[in-house]
Amino acid sequence: MQALAIENEVIGYMNGKAIVKNENGEWFYVEVPEEFIIAGEQIADEDLAPLELLPKPVQMGILKEMGDR
Repeated sequence: MQALAIENEVIGYMNGKAIVKNENGEWFYVEVPEEFIIAGEQIADEDLAPLELLPKPVQMGILKEMGDR
C-alpha cells in the first residue's frame, strides 16, 4: 500500500519564488521563473525549501501578502 503524499499547492508568486502551502498549513518556496508556475499547481516535496530559510523580512512580506490564502 502506498502512503498518500501531502499536497503542496502553489498559492502565489513573489520576487522570483513560487510560494507553496501544504495541506498541514506549512509554508515553502521554490525559486523558478514565473512562466513555469501556475497557481493551484502541485509541487513535489523534494523541490521545496522551508520558508524559514529566507531572511525574516522576506518571510514577513510573503506571509503578509499571502497569509490569508
